[in-house]
Amino acid sequence: MSALALMSAETPEAPYQAAKRFGALGLKRGVYSQPASRTDIESLHGMLASSIPGPIASLESAIRVQEASPHSIWSVHSAAGLLGGVAFLPLNALGLYKLIYGKLDRSNPPLDSIAVRMERPVVLYVWAVVARGSGVLGLSEILPQLETQRFGRVDIWADPVSEEGERLAQRFGLTRISHGSQAFYKLDRGGR
Repeated sequence: MSALALMSAETPEAPYQAAKRFGALGLKRGVYSQPASRTDIESLHGMLASSIPGPIASLESAIRVQEASPHSIWSVHSAAGLLGGVAFLPLNALGLYKLIYGKLDRSNPPLDSIAVRMERPVVLYVWAVVARGSGVLGLSEILPQLETQRFGRVDIWADPVSEEGERLAQRFGLTRISHGSQAFYKLDRGGR
């Protein structure tokens, strides 16, 4: 059984329970997640650039988002070093509007679309995910940690660009939704 098979969900609470169980596996194997440092962000950007064909957001954009909205980017580590991470765009109402109508510049997101500092976001948009090896185990640990931050109970949206990304979104309990001509994946966490 692959590690991702543990994430199948049949009830609304299942993604949280599965994430905790999946995260516990990571902890037993020495895999953990934490808010990304600047060094982590630089390394994650390099990992992403080498694993995704086509243009990605600049390193400067990623650092700017993390500085404006702490805990937006998370890294996954083991004793061997950095294994991966997740970058979220914590969108305010304007950011969600721009996302839905295809007007959000995801390569250089404007700060007027980001919920900054202590502002509560309307949604957490999965901006990027990169993991290698057992780093996938640490990704599941991030969801429960978000509950303790200002991101608690904020819905998570994603727009996977690959079949692998779609499978990962589904395994983490996100369901496909449509808004006009746009399709996204959403994890309903009791948000607006």
